Order: sequence, then structure tokens, then C-alpha cells
Amino acid sequence: MIGIIALMAIIGIILAWINLPGTFLFLLLIFLFDFFLETTFHYSLNLPENYLLWMLCIFIIAEIIEFLLNAVMVKTYGGKNSSAFISIVGAILGAIIGNTILPIIGGFIGLIVGAYLLTYYNESIMGADDKKASNIAKSTTWGYVISKSMKSLLILIFVFYLMI
Repeated sequence: MIGIIALMAIIGIILAWINLPGTFLFLLLIFLFDFFLETTFHYSLNLPENYLLWMLCIFIIAEIIEFLLNAVMVKTYGGKNSSAFISIVGAILGAIIGNTILPIIGGFIGLIVGAYLLTYYNESIMGADDKKASNIAKSTTWGYVISKSMKSLLILIFVFYLMI
């Protein structure tokens, strides 16, 4: 059972890092796994009442933080509002292109490179010099790394709770 939960966590973390809703899929898998155990083997993960609902709320807040953190990082380094949006588009496009070239690992790399390149390009055409555009692009990249790490940590905390 621990192996199945660990596999679900790995899938959730990988999906979160390639800009897909890995936290929500992980939660759905846990719910379905608990339902399957209960209906088939009359065994349960013994989750507290409303625990999955609380985790859903926490994961929704994590998604909101991810987008807000990206915008805050762009504004902190003096970027334009459009760069916050463009970095999201770049991350999604980068993850898609990266996954087609090299599955999973390419998605990680593509997310970071795509966000950086499109943010850099947007800031450059908006009049920022190369150094400022590079700093703003780096800030969006760090925003993504921090937020994806936070979401991965939330999944690991949930798994740790299930194992104790």
C-alpha cells in the first residue's frame, strides 16, 4: 500500500513540475484509492473527516500562490504586468515542447526555459536593457521553482501523514 501511495505522489509531483494539475490529480487518486479499498476489501486509509476537503482547499490556495508569486517576482524586479502573463504562457509552451522532445525531464527544463525566454523577450521589446530583462526573466524562473517546490512539499507532507 505504501508503494502505491508513493507512486501516486511521484506522479503528482512530476505533473506539478510540468505545469499540469499534479496536486489535484494526486488528491483524486488518493480519494479513488481509499474508495477502492473500502468497497473491495472493507479497508480504509482512516483519513479524518473532511481531510480530503481540507487538502483540496490547501491545494487551491497553493495554485493561487503560484500565480501570485510569479506576478510579485516580476513586479519586484520592475517588470511589466504583461511579463507576468507572458511567463505563464512561456512556461506552458516550454513544458509542452520540452515533453515532446524529452518526456518528463524535457517538461521540467522546458517550463523553466520557456518562462525565461518569453519573459526576457517581452521585457526586451518593451524597452528594458539586456541586464534588466535578464533579471526580470530570472525572477520569474525563481518564482516557478519556488512555487513548484512548495507544491511538491505539500504532496510529500500529505504522504508522510498517510504513513504515520
